Amino acid sequence: MLNEKKVSRSGSITIPSSLRRELGIENGERVKIDVNNAGDIILSRITGSCMMCGGNDELIKLDSKYICKACISKINDIVKD
Repeated sequence: MLNEKKVSRSGSITIPSSLRRELGIENGERVKIDVNNAGDIILSRITGSCMMCGGNDELIKLDSKYICKACISKINDIVKD
């Protein structure tokens, strides 16, 4: 399926609703934007962000929240003292 969109004056691009439905993308969901070596723009889903620092690397789900390994390590250091 070819989806072609214009970039708005503010720099926004809308993901077509048919594609959002197909991929199960919810309103308010966050995406990561990268550029590969060929100059292609790549959108990736972010499954969540750390409830402590807001980061999205090495996340562990705790109930319905996320916490990253770095923050867990900091908490462990505090608890050990």
